[in-house]
Amino acid sequence: MAQGIYLDNNTTTRPSEHAIAKMLPFLTERWGTPSAPHHLGQQLFPAIDEALRGIYALLGARESDDFIFTSSGAEGINQVILSTYFDVTIHTGKNQFITSTIDEAPAIMSIGRLEQMSCVGKMAPPDKNGCVTAHSISEAINPRTALVSISWANALTGVINPIEEISRLCHERGIHLHLDATHVLGKMFIDWEKPAAHFITFNGDHLHAPKGTGGLYIRSDAKCSPFILGGVEQAGHRGGSYNMAGLVALGEAAREAIDSRDLICTEVARLKDKFEKGLISAISEATPFFQQQERLPHCFAMAFPGIANEALLYALNRKNIYASIGGGSSQQIGLVLMASGVPETLANSALSFALSRETTEDEIDRAIDIIADCVKRMRKISQFIPRQN
Repeated sequence: MAQGIYLDNNTTTRPSEHAIAKMLPFLTERWGTPSAPHHLGQQLFPAIDEALRGIYALLGARESDDFIFTSSGAEGINQVILSTYFDVTIHTGKNQFITSTIDEAPAIMSIGRLEQMSCVGKMAPPDKNGCVTAHSISEAINPRTALVSISWANALTGVINPIEEISRLCHERGIHLHLDATHVLGKMFIDWEKPAAHFITFNGDHLHAPKGTGGLYIRSDAKCSPFILGGVEQAGHRGGSYNMAGLVALGEAAREAIDSRDLICTEVARLKDKFEKGLISAISEATPFFQQQERLPHCFAMAFPGIANEALLYALNRKNIYASIGGGSSQQIGLVLMASGVPETLANSALSFALSRETTEDEIDRAIDIIADCVKRMRKISQFIPRQN
């Protein structure tokens, strides 16, 4: 099969060769567990420390802060929300949990589960620019709010939420704040003093780490009860043996993410702009979204009126072009756009494209031509399909 052009990097990324090489010895030779008191276990601690240094550097974490190595961002999100119930709600009666209507499935579904336990879930809507504002969060807050859980940026549209303002609001109201930073880590230069979140979660496989890796940062003054019980591993925060291979790979991927931020924010951002403008120029009525908003440097959403996005996605797949309409942990892109007031027909003709540090200029040039050709062919076909009254 011909080499595809992968433009779905907010769903997952190709694992880094360096990260894979880093993990292999822990699958073959260094297979002990660090909870064991003998040499086979104890020899692993330097590798753990090295991995954590890379992760702490990526997160801007202090030595006094805690970090839990998880199997995914979804696990971390579930732990934050459930632990807030045990650590805050049960003791204070504060039983309202806030996320946004366009947030990802783990937060929405986890809060939905708490509604079966006499809690109240509140969904803050985005504005017409696809942004979940501090005002929207403020409108949802009441004296019984225990937690605000929000994505730092939307995976499909690339819109970055005003986290500094939301953080300040939560601090003033005495509310715990959780940020899903999956889509911003390694993509932005961040002043970590300003978000001031109690909890930060992320997925490792969005950082070119292998699947089955992720993390939960816990600020030093926050409490987070374990989600998985079972022992003293990770200071009692998460039961079960360390996935040593995954941890060292994540640490290596974190270091590479730091090193590649300049590339993402300059060259990849340039390619994204070229891609977006190229599609607008090549395809009549191609409709970009939220260009005036602050967006991630590597992704955007665009509609192709007259074509159902699922049909276009299928046609592009046959041409080895891989884009996204959401799904999995993300909501469908049509629902995300309609939440911001985009008409249903237009919203359901949209695709999301996400580049990576591996994306080349030649791939972008070829993608523009192939997408434009697919859109034109599908529009011709649609002219001969009778419309239902």
